[in-house]
Order: sequence, then structure tokens, then C-alpha cells
Amino acid sequence: MRGGESDSIGDSVREIWRYRALILELVRRDLKVRYKNRVGGVLWSLFPPLMQVLTITLMVKFFLTQISNYSAYLMAVMFLWQFFQNTVLDASQSMIVNAPLARKIYFPRGVLPLVTLISNVLHFGVAFLFVIVYLLVLNHGHLTLPRLFWIAPFCVMGLGMFGLGLGYLLAYLTTLYDDIKFLSVTFLGLFFYLVPVLYPIERVAAHAGIYPFYMLNPAAVWLVCFQRALLPPLVIEGVAPVAFPLEWLGLATLASIITLIVGFYIFERSKWSMMERL
Repeated sequence: MRGGESDSIGDSVREIWRYRALILELVRRDLKVRYKNRVGGVLWSLFPPLMQVLTITLMVKFFLTQISNYSAYLMAVMFLWQFFQNTVLDASQSMIVNAPLARKIYFPRGVLPLVTLISNVLHFGVAFLFVIVYLLVLNHGHLTLPRLFWIAPFCVMGLGMFGLGLGYLLAYLTTLYDDIKFLSVTFLGLFFYLVPVLYPIERVAAHAGIYPFYMLNPAAVWLVCFQRALLPPLVIEGVAPVAFPLEWLGLATLASIITLIVGFYIFERSKWSMMERL
């Protein structure tokens, strides 16, 4: 049956699952287009965040407080932040970008933001391997199989759910207002300063009155958890180290799931009205 606005979330999810072959084909197409005519292939996609890591590390080293192995802590979360940012932005534009295909044939429209998530997960996998090699070369971190194959992927999955939920919501809003594309980029740029990428979480934890409110942000929790899965707590003189924030993990998981459900529900409820605007 052709899906409608009265379909339940369960019906929509089952329909998307039935189109899993199409999802795989769209992911393959997305990766092919992304790296088409690039001599360096996937390696070129690592260049921007690596340049950011280098620039920020030099700035911290020469102008701010020196932190031992700062580049390792920065690199661990910089690639994960890029994954989150790309997931949100790509998902928000998925309906617009794929409008010709969506008008031509029927398939569940919820597939389109999901494809961007899967593509970015595969892309992040390459960056993750690079980070592991970098940590091994530095002989820094506390890498173990459970951390590499359970805790770190769980953090990526949690942040991916949060990003996809926002992407579904923004994909709907983008079909209503062209300005949403530019506002999304602007607000993500501001949001970057509300997560512990440029600065260590220890600096935030030093302010007891701010830290609990800061950790209500699911993205901040996932980034800290991922960093702690790969690296020991950062040692800064005069500042207490922050261990794996287990006490905040449950709240971040719940918030990410709720964001995904709400975003997907709004997207599915409005999918046919979105098609009328494309």
C-alpha cells in the first residue's frame, strides 16, 4: 500500500526496511558521486579536518595554555564532529537534492535522510581508522578491543541518531523555507562552540554551576564519551580530570532516541505535503 499521513511510525519503519535494497544502491551512488574525479579519493575528505586540527593545535601550543598531546584529544573529536555536522546538513538537503528522483518513482521518502547517515558513517569509518593509527604512532591512549568495537561505535550510533533526528526535522522545514539551509549552517557553526572540541571538557567541569547544564546537550556527552573511549582523562594543571561520563550517558541516549522519533514522526506526517512543494 502506498504510504500516507495516517501510517504509524511502525508501518513507516517496516516500509523503509522493505526498500533496503534501494537504500544500499542510493548509498553506493552517493559515495560514487562524492569521490568522483578525485585523484586522492576518500583521503581528500580527511584534509579539511586535519588542517583544522593542525591550525588549532599550533594556536594552543604557542598562544594558549600548553596541553600535552593536545592534537590527539582534538583529532579524536574533530572527525566525529564533522560526521555529526555532515549528517545533519546532508539529511536536511536530502529531499531537495533528490527531488527529481522522488518525483519520478515511488519509495518511502524517509529513506533519503537515512541514506545520508549511512554514507557518512562509512566515510567516518575511514577517519576512525586514521585516528587509531595516529594514536598508535603517538603511543598514547588506552586502546582495548571493547573500547574500539563496543564503546566507540555505541557513541557514534548515539550521535548519529541525534543528528538524523535533527536532519529529518530540518528536511521538512527546508521544503517550507529556503532560508533553513543557511540558518542550519549558521547555527551549526555556533553549536560548534557548545561542544568540547576546541576546548577540553575539563575546562567546563571546573565550573560546577555550568557543567550540569552543559551536559544536557546530547552531542557534548557523545563527544566526551567517544574521546574517553580512546584516550585517558586529560591532565591539566590545577584542573580535575573528567572520567567517562557514565552518569550522563543514559540521558543522552534517551534524548537522542526522542529526537529521532520526533523528527521522523514530523517528517513522515508531512511527506506528501513536502512532495507538493518540491
